[in-house]
Amino acid sequence: MLRSMILYVFLTWCALSINLLFACEILDDFDNTGAPGDIIIGGLIPVHGTIVSLKKPESQPCAGYDVRGLVKVIALIHSIEMVNNSTLLPGIKLGYEIYDTCTEPTKALKATLRFLSIFNSTDNCVKVQCNYTDYQPTVKAVIGAGTSEVSIAVARLLNIQLIPQISYSASAKILSDKARFPAFLRTIPSDDYQTKAMVKVVQRFQWNWVGTIASDDEYSRSGIDNFIAQAESLGICIAFQEVIPFYSSIQVTNSRINEIANIVINRTKVNVIVIFGKSTHVIELFKILGTHNISKVWIASDSWSTNSNITRLEGIENIGDIVGFTFKSGSLSKFQNYLKKLPVNLKNVNTFLNKYYRLRVLCANVENDELETCISNYSHHVDANSYYVSNKAMQYQEDNFLVNNIEPGVISSIQWSVTALVHALRNLLKCNEGTCWKTFDFAPWKLLEELKKVNVTDDGTKIQFDPSGNFISGYDIVMWKRINGKMEFNHTVAEYDIQEDKIKVTNSRLNHLEEITSNCSIHCQPGQIKLSSEDHHTCCYNCANCSLHTYSKTIDALQCYPCFADEWAPPGSASCHKKSIIFLYWSNGFSIVLLTLSAFGIVLIIIISVIFMKNVNTPVVKSSGGTMSFIMLISLLLSFLSVGLFIGKPNNTTCKIRQCLFGISFTLAVSCALAKSLKILLAFNFNPVNQNHLKNLYNYGFITSFCTGLQAVICTLWLVFNGPKALTDVSRLQREILVECSEGSYVAFAVMLGYIAFLALICFTFAFKGRKLPENYNEAKFITFSMLIYFISWITFVPVYVTTHGKYLPAVEVVAILSSTYGILCCQFFTKCYIILFKKDCNTTTSFLKNLYDYSMKSTNIITNHSARCKSIKKNNSQNSLNVTPISSVQNNGITNVSRKRCSSW
Repeated sequence: MLRSMILYVFLTWCALSINLLFACEILDDFDNTGAPGDIIIGGLIPVHGTIVSLKKPESQPCAGYDVRGLVKVIALIHSIEMVNNSTLLPGIKLGYEIYDTCTEPTKALKATLRFLSIFNSTDNCVKVQCNYTDYQPTVKAVIGAGTSEVSIAVARLLNIQLIPQISYSASAKILSDKARFPAFLRTIPSDDYQTKAMVKVVQRFQWNWVGTIASDDEYSRSGIDNFIAQAESLGICIAFQEVIPFYSSIQVTNSRINEIANIVINRTKVNVIVIFGKSTHVIELFKILGTHNISKVWIASDSWSTNSNITRLEGIENIGDIVGFTFKSGSLSKFQNYLKKLPVNLKNVNTFLNKYYRLRVLCANVENDELETCISNYSHHVDANSYYVSNKAMQYQEDNFLVNNIEPGVISSIQWSVTALVHALRNLLKCNEGTCWKTFDFAPWKLLEELKKVNVTDDGTKIQFDPSGNFISGYDIVMWKRINGKMEFNHTVAEYDIQEDKIKVTNSRLNHLEEITSNCSIHCQPGQIKLSSEDHHTCCYNCANCSLHTYSKTIDALQCYPCFADEWAPPGSASCHKKSIIFLYWSNGFSIVLLTLSAFGIVLIIIISVIFMKNVNTPVVKSSGGTMSFIMLISLLLSFLSVGLFIGKPNNTTCKIRQCLFGISFTLAVSCALAKSLKILLAFNFNPVNQNHLKNLYNYGFITSFCTGLQAVICTLWLVFNGPKALTDVSRLQREILVECSEGSYVAFAVMLGYIAFLALICFTFAFKGRKLPENYNEAKFITFSMLIYFISWITFVPVYVTTHGKYLPAVEVVAILSSTYGILCCQFFTKCYIILFKKDCNTTTSFLKNLYDYSMKSTNIITNHSARCKSIKKNNSQNSLNVTPISSVQNNGITNVSRKRCSSW
């Protein structure tokens, strides 16, 4: 497929160039240096920073001499010489042709055409043909170029013949695309890894509001776009994205840099800015920002992270912290020694080095801090093709100026590029310990195949290309630091391991960045959630507390989670708390009072029972019902005991027993009172007809059994169909779980209490009718009082019970039980005990008979008076038998219908 694409491109080229057979270049028009050899290696290195614009298509002069570019050229030459002086390629000498690209694709393409020219041709021409399988170009491989934009342009030409291209610093992600750049390799990682490392740093310090600045070139656009995509996928927001024109005029570029500087100054919340850009653009930006104390964190890409020109800017310490990414480096001690002892050859053919020495002479009186600027400014005054070097240059042979301009990562990459090429050549030429094949007419694409297979270790560094042609070496992270009044960048604080995708801190100085915040909004704390603001960025938001019974336990949570049913949480909570279980505890003060009253009632019942048992044959006890009084005391005892079942943690058993125990026992007590009131009423009812009739019906055992049995049936049906049960209420209270008894069927509960009330009402009616009986026999009025107390207690209970909720609900019923039980106990037994204990003279048969006699005489007088009134009524009725008298006349005489009935009965 790839070969087909290449053939298609060149068939088109052939059609367009049918009249052009050769394209020629004159070697003298280039800024280059070289050395002959059996195999020629091409080099593309930017020794100058820019080119001078021309109006004609002639050779373009370069400007802005870059000492670091010269160091790279020397590094490439040194690496090749090291190979030639070794036994890696026995009997084979490597030559080189190194061209200055001037950081300009057009300039690099002209040099590339030279590389593509036919080997050993006299006219340095590129032969245009459709099949280059066996084509023999001037060079077998190219090392370079230095920037991604230039490398992309060069790679498109080299792809034609599949000439291997190994870049030492072009890191754009696009170059990993083997469909478009099949012959491109590099001894550095792709920018995809660099941007991942940058995002890791931003994440490490929890910055989510970041600005970006990029130059408008392929490398910068690719890098910054990659960073933005990766950052946004992890929730990091980009506050602004600014681009500096790359090919515009100086005026337009500087104007744009001024605008960006104002943005940086005014965006006070943006304290972290990532810059992928040309070092000259960064210099202009920092010149402006150096006059302001803005103190931000600058994350530098490899293109400017170790640029010494930036370190010498005035006010550079005012812009904040600079965290830079550089390529991994190997041992450079041999190269440093080589630079220090670099010979000054007055007739050196290395034009770049010759020009450097001439520029050093021109800038002889310039301080070291300004030396690089001087060399760059005066570069256009020196003829690049002149080989003459003044004797004055000798004094610069052993200074450290060149050593100080070493970029460790880049220089190591150049050395690794040569090492990879040499081992590929060894494999291709079948080199063994002493010999190699001396056939040098192999096609470059064969060398490319061997390069892809290289897998060697050089001074601890593994040299191998991945399937995308990238070098998996990782990054060093450096922080700029001011030492002795100068800004230094050779301080590695961390490493980025590509394979582990992890930042490894090697110096704690990096951690001081934790003090810096760069967030659009303050982090929402646990217990809060993020609410979107009017800004479109997800990092700009407001915080709101979680509502009641919900929580969030992470920073910047997007939602609050509900607590479980048995948990609770206050508003703004980061966790849920277990609800406390509540009920009417035994230790509760109110419970203690109620239990004390119940216990006191039980004690009273025991005392009364003892008193009654000792005086069981006395008139007072007999008049109280005798055995029936003991049954009533037992029922009241059970009522008091039922109180204990209303206290403590409810369960199904206690819930079922407590209501039934109270209902049946209290019904028995009321039934006994009913039987007693009926007995008393019958005993003193002097109407013989009614008395005999009612006495035949009266049986206290049957009455109490029937009334109590009916209540037992009601309770049984209640328990069978929908009885009381323990219920755990988790929703009613905010912080507590209420354990209570649910009465099940409240209708059955009402029927049970209503039945007791019905019996009490009958009892009250009978007792009320017997309220005027003999005093010693008159229990009726005390039964009346006890029933009144019962009615007051339970009438009050109903609204209070309905409106009360919580753990004190059982206490409401207990109060009603105690008051009604005490009412019966006090009213019906205290008076009897009082007579037994303190009025013993009244507790005799004689006293009771006398009392009965007095009551009988009183009743006889009343009856006699009624008899006389009845005779008078009969006489009047007979007299008026002829003359009908209205009923009203009888009423006017003071005789009521009731009186007439009683008299008629008598």
